[in-house]
Amino acid sequence: MEQQLHLADVRARRGRLAGRGRSPPERGQSAPGTGRSPRRRRPFRATAILIQGKESITVRLLRSGSIVLFSNCVDVAAVLVRNVLLARLLSVTEFGLAATFAILMTIVETFQNVGLNRLVVQDPRADDPAFVSNLHGAQIVVSFMATILLILVAFIFAAATNTISQTGDYLILTVVPLINAFTNLDIFRMQRDGHFAPQALRSLLSQPLGLLAILPAYWFFHDHRVALAAILTQQVSAVALSHVGVQQSYRVSFDGTIARHAFRFGWPLVVNGLLMFFILNGDRMIVLNRFGPEALGWFSAALMLTMIPSNLAAKSLQTLALPALAKTQARPQDHAHLYTVLIALSALLAMTLTVGALLLGAAVLDLLFGARFHAAAAYIVPLACLNALRLFRAAPAIAALASAETRSPLYTNIVRLAGVPAALAIAATTGRIDAMILAGIGAELAAAYCAGLFTNVPHGRMHDGYYATLALLAASITLVLLAHYVNGYYALLLAAPFAIVGLRLAGLTANRSSILAAIPRLGQHKAAEQSKIYP
Repeated sequence: MEQQLHLADVRARRGRLAGRGRSPPERGQSAPGTGRSPRRRRPFRATAILIQGKESITVRLLRSGSIVLFSNCVDVAAVLVRNVLLARLLSVTEFGLAATFAILMTIVETFQNVGLNRLVVQDPRADDPAFVSNLHGAQIVVSFMATILLILVAFIFAAATNTISQTGDYLILTVVPLINAFTNLDIFRMQRDGHFAPQALRSLLSQPLGLLAILPAYWFFHDHRVALAAILTQQVSAVALSHVGVQQSYRVSFDGTIARHAFRFGWPLVVNGLLMFFILNGDRMIVLNRFGPEALGWFSAALMLTMIPSNLAAKSLQTLALPALAKTQARPQDHAHLYTVLIALSALLAMTLTVGALLLGAAVLDLLFGARFHAAAAYIVPLACLNALRLFRAAPAIAALASAETRSPLYTNIVRLAGVPAALAIAATTGRIDAMILAGIGAELAAAYCAGLFTNVPHGRMHDGYYATLALLAASITLVLLAHYVNGYYALLLAAPFAIVGLRLAGLTANRSSILAAIPRLGQHKAAEQSKIYP
């Protein structure tokens, strides 16, 4: 193998010299213009190149991981500061009305989310500029269709949430898909090769720019429309920044074959997004409909404190794991090890979220939002448990996306959706918000279990390690809920599941089959392929 790589390297050098109108010097002759014999090539230079490639890939992974985490933290921190600032400036009722914009934005993202940003990472044809250009054309078509659908949805949403007076504001949000139609997808394609800096820059600046729009908008409106101004500013900034630092300029073309392929890839994601809309916002819509805007205001504050860290973790895991899983599909062993690490890491992060909410949730709520929102403190822990299970479900969803299996998350969310009418019935019969949240936790646990049945990966169906990890997470959540509702001493028992999952993750990352070991082998494979370009 090494001899073949060496011969390929020699042929490549001869090809470069021939392109310059020169022929390579024969063995023993003087190199042209030097007067001295040429230096003999080292026989294992190709091996040295591979070693250097391995080191650079490892360093790139560590650097990319830190960049992604930092940019996502800034993005999340800006969202948190924006909501805290709105809560401090507005009354609880006005903050509740501002929260309806966040609910509707979920619908906006759902209708335009055909997964083009993930297809351009997953599909090996994405390195062809013409393919990305055709995806831009499909993106424009999808955005116009989404805008038309959203105009209808805005009226339905206003009627369903008893906010008819806000219909005009909801219609303004329908222009967001038209804005996002001109996003440069190359910013996502570059992630295939581990280049995360342009996307990190986009995250670092777009949300803070939206945050800066709050104060002038508050000076002008003095009501919930401040949130609308912040959202629009952030969306425009994100689209503009998608054209900064990319390798390929924005071009638009249209190919029916590629558009149909994008539709086949994306329609399960759209349907799945609709299900996720009702899953993520079903509770808030029930609270708004049954308990009013003020209850929605403080409920949204508690939900945000638990959803932001879980979304941060899920987004970071997907950004880092999806390209690696997609590129290791042809090597089942590497793919399996990466996926096993992803499961353990997502479970450990989910456990950390629940314990953090148990210990610090109420104090952080009072510190950030003030005494007016203290009524939400009773619901932080159960909401954290609900979002912890949702975070754990991100692992099989990422693996399914890496294999272009977009239907598996759809089937899982159909199971989860069954909890929404149950929550509505419980809220109507008991008048208790915490009982409604507990019903959601049960539905999330059932969905996490079914994810093991529905998700297929290149190395076969998920192994028993997934269910063992899920059992440990369920035990941890049970102990957290007992500590919250019954006796705080139950929290002492949490050390056992934490230790098991933590030791499991430590063993995986210490083994050569961990992420940091699999990625360098991926780099070796890529370097070997590049050396065979010249036959």
